[in-house]
This record gives sequence, C-alpha cells and structure tokens, in this order.
Amino acid sequence: MEFYIKWASGDPEQGSRDGFGGDLFKYNYWVEGYNPITGQKSWLVPAREYLKAHIAHWLEYYRVDGLRLDSVNNIANYDFLQEFKDFARTLWDKRGGSGDRFLVVGEELSVPLSLIQQNRLDGLWNEKFKQIIRQVILGKNAWDEPSFEWSIRKLIDCRNLGFTDGSQAVNYITSHDVGGYGNERFFSYLVSNGIADTEPRIKLAFVSLLTSVGIPMILAGDEFADQQDLATTDDHKQIDPVNYSRVKDDWRQRIFQYVARLVRLRKTSHALAVNDTKFIHVDFNEGKRVLVWQRGNKADQLVVVVANFSDYGTPPASEYRVPNWPATPVGKQWKEITQERIVPSEWVGREGIFPWEAKVYALV
Repeated sequence: MEFYIKWASGDPEQGSRDGFGGDLFKYNYWVEGYNPITGQKSWLVPAREYLKAHIAHWLEYYRVDGLRLDSVNNIANYDFLQEFKDFARTLWDKRGGSGDRFLVVGEELSVPLSLIQQNRLDGLWNEKFKQIIRQVILGKNAWDEPSFEWSIRKLIDCRNLGFTDGSQAVNYITSHDVGGYGNERFFSYLVSNGIADTEPRIKLAFVSLLTSVGIPMILAGDEFADQQDLATTDDHKQIDPVNYSRVKDDWRQRIFQYVARLVRLRKTSHALAVNDTKFIHVDFNEGKRVLVWQRGNKADQLVVVVANFSDYGTPPASEYRVPNWPATPVGKQWKEITQERIVPSEWVGREGIFPWEAKVYALV
C-alpha cells in the first residue's frame, strides 16, 4: 500500500524510524478522497485520518480520558502529533470534558522537550527521573550532573530539567521496558548493585517519586518489590508476569503498606498538587547526604520531606535538627505520614534520622 513505508526503497519518510517488526505509516502522503470522519471529499493523508477515526471511537465508546503515545520519535512528524492531540482534545471538549482532565503524553526516552514547548503534546514520560533515582539511591550523582545536591533537585522538581509544569512530566522508578541492565525491576536493580538491605532504599525511592513535581507512575509489582524472574534481556522484557503472591512476605507487605500511605497522601494533599517546591536544608558534612524539601504554597497545608541518601544515622536518643523548619500555624500539628503518627511539638524539626530513610511530614 502507498500508505505504508516500503523498506529500503529510498522513501524519504523512512529515515531512522524503527517499526520494531511492524509497518510504519506515511504521515505526509497526500491523496484526494473521502474523509472517514467528515464524509466530505478533500485532500487528506490516509494514515492520519485512519488514526483519528480510531481515537474518535475510543473516546466515544470507551470514554478514555487520556492518551499515551508510544515511541513518538518513530512517528517522526511533529505536525501530525499536534493534529492528533488537538483532534482528541476537541472531541473531549465536545463531550463536556474539562481541559485539565485530559492529557496526551508521549514516550520517547531522550525526552524531547520541544514537543511540549511547541505545543505538539501535553507531556512526556520523564525517563530522566528513572535514570537519576537509580544513581542517587546508590549514593552517586546523576550521570550528567557533577553535584549530588543538584541531582536531587532535578529529581524532585522536574522544572529543573526544563519542564514548566508538573502536568508535563510522567515520573517513574521503573517502566514496562525492563530489558537490559539499569532498566530491570527496581528490587532486582538494587540486588545487582550489591545492595543487601533493599527495604529502606525502596521506601526512599517511593518517597522521592510520590513527593516530586510531576505525575507519578508505578509499574505493577514495584509497590511491593516484585523481582525479575527471567533474564534481564530485551528478549524477556514484558513477558515476566507480576508475582502477586510475594506481597505476603513480611518485608514486602511493609513496603506495600508504606507505599499505600504515600499514595493516599498524594491523592489528598494540596501541597503535592502544585509546583511549589523549596529546598530548606542540605547537609553534606561528615559523609552525610541529607536534603529537606518543602512542597506547597499555603502555610497551613505544607508537606516537608527529610531524606537521607547516606549511611549516616543519628546516635541513639539523639536528634537531627533541621533549621528553617516552617512555622506551625495555630490549630495545626505535624503528622509523620509513613508511620501515621503525630509529632510532639517539642520534636518538630528535631527528630533523629536513619540511614537511607525519609520522613514525610504534613500539616493536619
């Protein structure tokens, strides 16, 4: 068909596109014909109208409220991406949907921000979050960042990576592409890097994910530290099913409940629904890597995270002081979310810390 690329034929639309075993549409092949959506005769690109007809079906019959476009670099046509996004949004609007309740995001591991800057898509998968969290959780800087502090700043606030709003970045610890070293399930990644005590680091990673600016995404099974049962190769990716029986393990159940508490906070906290993020304390003295960030823009609805990315722990019965702790408004108190406990007023900003641990405090 003239609507598909003929491989190695010199077709100018082939370029470096990869069909991964399938056919690639031609998004700039114009013909005169009947538009399948309007029924009118006009000049059109068959592949574009074919895909727009499909999304119209999904919106009308299945009421989808968002789209994730895989491997957008292999579409290789920014004009069509915007046309597709705008068409889907128009249908959503006609059905009475609210514009802020619909997103069209793309997956491309190089994170081409121009797709957002040019209004081609609403957002992108933030592969850089995954890359950074997998370095800092080992006590290392991000690959392209000489500063550990700025590795964390970029991790927690996607605006430091070039995004302008949290709705533009889908953050994740692991994606469905678990093939190849560095991409495997998070528990397996830690084990392959010689980490024996994985529980605290998994919890720390989830605190980072669920208190960061952006849209959090969790690969099924990571919330209870499921592991890779097949070889970490592209041949076996996406065919290793989640083993839900593992959630019964005591330590995995602890992780599962820990993540559940963080998810409940994420769903209800105003502070985590806005972009506002401020780092109020950093401590790299004597081998420590402790960072404290504040989320929110309302004095009575703040969230504060104390995160320790090091082996340091305060001695028994001692304290760790965080200067610049925000004031406690009248009638409010601080609650540590991961342990579901109210913090006595005399201990606010002074609680001890443990190695590779985070505490999440919210005003209640």
